[in-house]
Order: sequence, then C-alpha cells, then structure tokens
Amino acid sequence: MAEVDSEATEAGEPAAAGRSAAGTAAVGPAAAGAAHPERAPALSRWRRVARELGLLALVAIVYEEIAAHLVQAGSAAASHALMIVGAERALGLFDERAVQAAFLHNDTITDAFNAYYGGTHFLVPAFVLGGLLWRHPGQYGRARTALVVTSAVAFVVFWLFPVAPPRLLPAHFGIVDMLRAPDGSGHFESTLITTAGDRYASMPSVHVAWAVWCALALWPVVRPWILRALVVAYPLMTILVVVVTGNHYFLDTIAGAVLSVGTWIAVTRIGAWLSVRRAFRRGTVPRDHRPCRIRSAAGAGSLRGPDQQ
Repeated sequence: MAEVDSEATEAGEPAAAGRSAAGTAAVGPAAAGAAHPERAPALSRWRRVARELGLLALVAIVYEEIAAHLVQAGSAAASHALMIVGAERALGLFDERAVQAAFLHNDTITDAFNAYYGGTHFLVPAFVLGGLLWRHPGQYGRARTALVVTSAVAFVVFWLFPVAPPRLLPAHFGIVDMLRAPDGSGHFESTLITTAGDRYASMPSVHVAWAVWCALALWPVVRPWILRALVVAYPLMTILVVVVTGNHYFLDTIAGAVLSVGTWIAVTRIGAWLSVRRAFRRGTVPRDHRPCRIRSAAGAGSLRGPDQQ
C-alpha cells in the first residue's frame, strides 16, 4: 500500500504541478493587472492623453469665447467692490492695505509676486493635470472634473456678480495698483496679469481656487513630507500674492477656497455613487446585496449587515 500510495503521489505531482502552472498562467495576467491597474499599455495611454488634451482644449476655447462676449460692467463691478469692502469691515477683515504695505517698498519682491500671479495660474494646474494623467490615471478623472466644475461655477459668478479688484478701488482706500506703481515695478508683468483672468473677476478668486485644487489633487499621490509641505504651502503663498498685488480681497480668497473644497467633495461623492450604480448595472455586485448601514444608539455606532436588520 505504501508503494502504491507513493507511486500515486509521484504520478499526481506532475499533474498537480501542471494544473498549478496552468492556473498561474491563466490568472497571472489578470492578477498582475489587478495589482497594477495604472500600468496601461503605452498605446492606450497615449490615446487617452490625446483625448483628454482635446477635451481640455475645447473647454479652453469655450471659456475664451464666453469671456470675449462678456460685458465689462465697470459701474456694477465698482459698486459690488464697495459691498465687499463693507462686508470685510464688518467682519474685521479689511486689512489688504496693511498687508500690501509690508512688501510694497521691495522691488524684488513685488516683481516676483507679479510674475508669480501671472505665471503660475495656468502653468501649475496644467502640470498637475499632466502628471496625474501620465503617472496616476486613476486619480485624473475626479481631478479634471472638479477643476472644470470649479471654473464653470466661478465664471457664472463673474457674469452675475462682477467685482472690481482692490487695486482699482478709489485712491483714498490706499491700495496701490501694482501695474502702475510709482517706481514702475510690475510693468513687465502687466500682460501676464491682464491675461490671467477677467478684469472684474475678483469674487471668487480663481487663483486661490485652482491653487487649493492643486493641493487636493496632489495630496493623495504625494508621499515625501517635504513635497507635502510644498503642496500645502502653494495655496497659502497664492493667497499672500493675490492680496499683496491688489488683485483680490480676503473674502475673495475665502470664497475661492470654499468653492474648490466644496466642488471636490461633491465630485467625489457623486463619482462614488455613479460607480456603485454602474457596478449594479454590469452585474459585478449581487442584486440582493445591500450596503451595510451604520446606526448610532446612545452615542455609540453599531455596524449591521443586511441579515442583522
């Protein structure tokens, strides 16, 4: 019996090994794909890059067309600017003049701030989008949608509620127009600033909204602490720059940050809901499955499955 068992075992080993190898060969590619979902074939990746670039170019064209036909309502924008000033005074926030005065007499800083205001507004978000699309495509869709929705909402506000920036307030407010500073600083960057947005698009600050968006998009994919520090510092630096250059009020920066965060949360939750619906329709989730419900009782939560309800 021992010899028979030994022979059966020896004979079964090749078959078992064959079945194991076949199973590994069949499951291997799928398992590898599941373990590395972001390693798409090069051709497929380039096609997606081309498709996304075309989509973003279309959005940019639509944006420019609408901006070109907007009526620059200067009187309404000036009136709304005074409303913002009044609100900031009531809240104790109208300190733009003091913040600007701390940097105004340093030409190097003012020139750098003007260049930062006009140069980073488009370049940094474009770099973030490109990096996500190429290195982290799983994170790209949500980020792109959040950026487009944020910009669209801000543009509607500009249309309905144009606001003149602080640098265009009457002289008695004491806020210097950095494009026409007495020493001529900022003249080189005037083109950058005038092309960085609508003339009366102060509320909300799209510069701050996009900077906060960059931080939200990069935080999940950035690991080194020094890079995360830079991610957090970027929107804070942007807030300082837009105030010092006289292009935005503090309320503008708050509104821009709230808009970006709110849009990100909404896009994330709606995306999760749509993913669940698609999974049900494709049959990848059993029809009789119901998500667990969390119920709190007497200050403590209890997790109950469908069979415990």
